[in-house]
Amino acid sequence: MALLTALSLGPAAQDAAAVAMTWTVDPAHSQLTFHPRLAGGEFAGRFERFDATFRFDPADLAHSSLLVVVDLLGARTGDTDRDAALQGSDFFQTVRWPKGTFASTGIKSLGNGRFEATGKLTLRDVTRDVRVQFRFDSTAPSGGAARLVGSANVRRLEFGVGQGDWRSTEWLDDGVRVEFDLALRAAR
Repeated sequence: MALLTALSLGPAAQDAAAVAMTWTVDPAHSQLTFHPRLAGGEFAGRFERFDATFRFDPADLAHSSLLVVVDLLGARTGDTDRDAALQGSDFFQTVRWPKGTFASTGIKSLGNGRFEATGKLTLRDVTRDVRVQFRFDSTAPSGGAARLVGSANVRRLEFGVGQGDWRSTEWLDDGVRVEFDLALRAAR
């Protein structure tokens, strides 16, 4: 979730803009959540602020792409102490790295309307490959609205999320499930 201030598209991606439909996220009807395990029990958190751009054509996956930029300052779990800890140096260290980014490098079909995006996730200025599985449901293929629903499994320690006592997995598991349900609008 690379710190990204600009995305420059190469010629192949620029050609894709003419082929694959571009969708933008409707934040009022979308959610991005995370599900860590603490002391053996799972709890849920959410990112209140994020943006996503999705270029997609199931018949032309080579020119499809997904870019998600997350404002890590908007991480909420319903517990004020835990929320404050997430902003600190042991976890996201948002003073230094306030954004997380996922940028796909490829999308493939898994069959039955399911897809997998491979891409680069950047947190705390560390970039790793991540696979995201999703389903795309469009109510109007030529425009209008769509939903993008899916998940990814992230190993937090690969990104340095968990410093000090939190490097241990005794209390907080390394694996974190990230889920999303995005309401999309066709870009005009």
